[in-house]
Amino acid sequence: MIDYTVDSNGEHNSAFMAERDPELARFNRYLAEGIIDDKRIWNLYGTAGTGKSFLLDAYRRMAQRSGAAMLFVDSRDFNHTSEQFIWRLLRQLQAGRTDASSSLLERRSEALEACLHDEIRSTSDNRKVIVALDTYEEMSELDGWLREQFVKQLPPNVLVLIAGRYKLKDQWIVVPTLREQILYMPLDHLSDAASEGYLRRSGIMDGDQIARIQMKTRGHPLALSLAAFIGTQTDWASGPTGDAEWFEHLLKVWLREVPEAWLRQLVEAAAVLHHVNRELLQYILDKEIDDEAFGRLIGLSFVRRTDRGWMLHDLVRGAMRKQLEERTPTYYENLRGRAALYFAARIRRSSAFRNTEWEVGELYYYTGSGLVRTSVQVRARGGYAWETLTGENAGEGERYLNRRRDAATPLALSVVDPDTSARYESSEGEEGMSLAVKSLDLRRWIALDSRSVMLLRSAEGEAVGLAVIVPIHAKTLDDLRGDPFAGPYLASLPPAEYKQLAAQPPEQAGWFIRSIDFADWSNPDLIVEGLFLMFSHMFRGGLFVASPPPAPFFGEVHRALGFRDVPGLLHRNYDGRTPTPTFLMDTRGEKLEDFLGFLLKQGGVSSGTTAPGGLDDRLTEREREREVASLVLDGLTNAEIAAELYVSEITVKKHVSSIYSKLSVKGRGQLIKLLVGKSGIA
Repeated sequence: MIDYTVDSNGEHNSAFMAERDPELARFNRYLAEGIIDDKRIWNLYGTAGTGKSFLLDAYRRMAQRSGAAMLFVDSRDFNHTSEQFIWRLLRQLQAGRTDASSSLLERRSEALEACLHDEIRSTSDNRKVIVALDTYEEMSELDGWLREQFVKQLPPNVLVLIAGRYKLKDQWIVVPTLREQILYMPLDHLSDAASEGYLRRSGIMDGDQIARIQMKTRGHPLALSLAAFIGTQTDWASGPTGDAEWFEHLLKVWLREVPEAWLRQLVEAAAVLHHVNRELLQYILDKEIDDEAFGRLIGLSFVRRTDRGWMLHDLVRGAMRKQLEERTPTYYENLRGRAALYFAARIRRSSAFRNTEWEVGELYYYTGSGLVRTSVQVRARGGYAWETLTGENAGEGERYLNRRRDAATPLALSVVDPDTSARYESSEGEEGMSLAVKSLDLRRWIALDSRSVMLLRSAEGEAVGLAVIVPIHAKTLDDLRGDPFAGPYLASLPPAEYKQLAAQPPEQAGWFIRSIDFADWSNPDLIVEGLFLMFSHMFRGGLFVASPPPAPFFGEVHRALGFRDVPGLLHRNYDGRTPTPTFLMDTRGEKLEDFLGFLLKQGGVSSGTTAPGGLDDRLTEREREREVASLVLDGLTNAEIAAELYVSEITVKKHVSSIYSKLSVKGRGQLIKLLVGKSGIA
């Protein structure tokens, strides 16, 4: 194990460094041998609290003991100009030198830069030199200069450490010669084994207590170290008393960055939200938030950027949410209810002309329960992609089916809601799960409508799931009526209702879920991909019909999503003996509003509150203005709206100006508040 020194503050938060042995060992090897495998740029990245800065501190102590020179720059310690950056490094290089000249720091920036590289080159001739940059995500102003000038001009034996929340990408990986010099070093949460080892070294030996701490912290180093410290003084197995104390101390640690009451209010509101953006925050608080205030919020160490805005670290969010819910329950429900209304409004306004699967997922975060709510917040997406199958590549889907039929996997699902600690579990044997691919003829459905069959692929290209969701229209109706699982419902319809489903393709009257199946039913990430595939269809103004296998899991999921059982309709076509229901969701026309109302009521939004109404009638004379207003509500800039609608930015500006005039508003904030509507929650 690598030797390291506990920080001088004496805080009980350094022992977890023993679990960073691979990172420490590699640095130790660099100190002994120099640059390894031509990787002279090490990118340490991970979310707030995973120990990036602490690892850099450990590196600095190791460098000092070995006689190496480690030059350290934290983005929060200087104004982000190249001159200020150079000055900080020069001061460190010249510290303690009798020949150092203060006039160096008065030279022009070009001379300073040359001086810096001369100093680094001269120093690196005699000992190893490391340049370490911390909280790099805040140095965006200097990114181009650092990459194109500073790093390129460094001697090849100088090691550069870049620590931040995000993995280096974009221009860092465009040029092969630069990309090949980068060693990516992700710092993630500690494994269960590593967490347990750390807790035992900290003096916590009780197995139940260890398991409880692991569930609460999920291996997050900062939270784990705090829990271990408190755990030596508190009996975690005793129940809620230990929880309350842990949450209280956890918040105190993180909220040292938030001394002002106004900023604390923003953090509290953000903790109620799953994803945070400025428009949503303004709406739930019902007040304007200026650039400086929002900048302070998203600059906090426990806030990270996502593709959909920002998120509080899940441990901070959970702790703050729990405290807010306990101390001010009415205020908490007010914020949560307004967030639900916000996303219901976005779905209502946008689902007719674009995919709203993300908004649907957000709405279920505020209104869902059980597996659905838990899944949309704790499972990371992006590692899988649905691919539509055609006649040419249908063979890949058939090979997937053959593998599934030869080796069915049981359902063994267990997920924990990080906000409530409620556990959702479900299981089903291999025989029951194999019914999901029973009697599937992929080529038949592809021939009827080329949109029907999709294969789910992993990032490595492996086929890990299959979905057959058949559009309902004039060309598929007869075949669906003959299908053993769609047929019972279609045959039960009166002739007039059946005729309404005969839309002319490429339009459709709805969809029938013939099958959604996964190679590994114990992998919750795959199940989430299935949920979001359903989300992408649910609010498109059609009839959504499903009759999944009779395993309880499928019924629970469909009912949790808001599907209703078709009264009196049961068939036994899966195994010849088990009664199987058919589920229906109808969002056609005015029924969309009814369904949104059902979800809001399910989520506990005040019974006196109605969902915001449709887009203001004053915009109905121009359909384009309705689209522009909807995209403004989505948070898009004028340039992004122009790209979305294939028009010029000047045209968008004219539409926006017209909308402002018609609705008597002065800016985007007022427009969004008007379009979403007052919630009226008490």
